[in-house]
Amino acid sequence: MFGRGSVDYAGMTTVDAVSDTDMPQLFQAADQASLEAQKAYVGGTRNRLLLLGSAAVLGIFTWRVGAGRIDVFGLIGMGIFVVAILIEGTLWRDRPDKSWYDGRAVAESTKTLAWKFAVCGLPFPSSLAHVDAVKALVERMESVRNQFGELELTPLAAPLISEWMIQQRESSLEDRRRSYLAARIKDQMGWYARKAKYNKKRSKQWRFALVTLELAGAASSLWAAFSESVTALAPAIAALVVGAVAWTETKQHDANARAYAAAVADLANAETKLQLATTEESWATEVDDAEEAISREHVIWLATRSRL
Repeated sequence: MFGRGSVDYAGMTTVDAVSDTDMPQLFQAADQASLEAQKAYVGGTRNRLLLLGSAAVLGIFTWRVGAGRIDVFGLIGMGIFVVAILIEGTLWRDRPDKSWYDGRAVAESTKTLAWKFAVCGLPFPSSLAHVDAVKALVERMESVRNQFGELELTPLAAPLISEWMIQQRESSLEDRRRSYLAARIKDQMGWYARKAKYNKKRSKQWRFALVTLELAGAASSLWAAFSESVTALAPAIAALVVGAVAWTETKQHDANARAYAAAVADLANAETKLQLATTEESWATEVDDAEEAISREHVIWLATRSRL
């Protein structure tokens, strides 16, 4: 289905939004696989850190029962560590982080190819015959898929080339320009801007939380230094700080905020150039450059994730 302001296929002129279902089957399958893997990886990491933090806090206390004076909190702590080990083993075995990154790479590369094909950007200019353009698109999508042969795609029934892609390609240069600027450039800029704001906010919140925990650790250490009756909380607080740092490294809020902000600026520049393209040749080149700017943001994101 087309987005808001679109018309039916028979009389299609321009669209101001394109849904994921109008993207190629390869995009939809890789996107779904990536989202599922992301949920598994982030959820598993979060649960493991929460469990280890709980074990650190429980380690402060003692509750002995029975004739053998068994420490109940000690047994609970052991159970927590066992569950954390099982979660870590599952993450290590299934490698959902790799499926997440590989799936995103396939999905974003395929979306770029789909847009280039639909609006006649290089390497699919309007001068290229329809059959040749389709063959070139299929070959490039096969190349993308082969680069990530280990990725298990989600089985989805969808066309390799959607009707929207074909109809949009056959429209006029002005219609393609309007569709591309609204449904690709403006949409992507808005998404980047929202993500930049969100990640900047989250980064500040986590910095505040870390400073608060560290101050609490310093205060508890000072208190324990002058009072033998005070329970030593510093080791547990230190463990919580380490867990919080590990979580922020997983989420990469700082790096994402900077990358998304830079992407907004790049696309604003690309938008101006696209508006000035008056010929099919210049248009095809500017679309290629705009998609390169979008791909550059993803490459940076992938690089920051892959080094963790």
